[in-house]
Amino acid sequence: MVSIIIPAHEEEKYIGVSLEKILNQKDIVYVDKNTDLKAISTDQTLCEIIVVVSKGKDKTEFIVSRYPKVNLIAGNFCGVSEARNIGAKLSRGNVLLFLDADTLLNGGFIKKLDSLKNKPNSIGTSKLYPDIQSLKPRIFMFCNNIAHIISKTSMALIFCHKEIYNKVKGFDEKMPAGEDLKFIKLALKNHAKFKYIGDISAITSMRRFETAGYLKITLEWTKGYFIKPPSYYDVVR
Repeated sequence: MVSIIIPAHEEEKYIGVSLEKILNQKDIVYVDKNTDLKAISTDQTLCEIIVVVSKGKDKTEFIVSRYPKVNLIAGNFCGVSEARNIGAKLSRGNVLLFLDADTLLNGGFIKKLDSLKNKPNSIGTSKLYPDIQSLKPRIFMFCNNIAHIISKTSMALIFCHKEIYNKVKGFDEKMPAGEDLKFIKLALKNHAKFKYIGDISAITSMRRFETAGYLKITLEWTKGYFIKPPSYYDVVR
């Protein structure tokens, strides 16, 4: 089973659309926290959705609460790493997908990930497209996808087998930024194999790049990869 874990803080503009894209995937059986998994055929592709909402001033929690098939967890969490770890601890799937709230899964994504359930050393990411179709973001994302293959990094989403997640003991909750890079590096040290799956894809928001600038973010990421992760990320909504 695939467990999709979405940390969300003041994401009312995106979270509803993101959940709709997940729930509209074909040939998927969506289960909630009360579903008896033993009563469902193992030949089917199962998926649970866990949204961990860090309380804010907008309607994110209310929007998520309208989806009965979504396991909503709300509280005053300290950051994205804590939210991801809480979701992972409550998950029942053997394949975990950590998905940003502003990222939309394209068709066939969940079914493809489910094929990794018997590959306990798997970790990786997929092809990404920008939500803006002008030339600059398209060129950036093309280069970004290549960079992920070469550097074994990710943006907007990370998938892994739960066995690998447990080996590295989750995301570092003390890191305000760069926790995803550390998570992947630790997984690789624990004999995980990085997979870039190019025949499934997602569309992600370019709001951070449009606000802060493509060059600035690229330089920050490059420094974080080779030298030291940034000590903070500006909040962009």
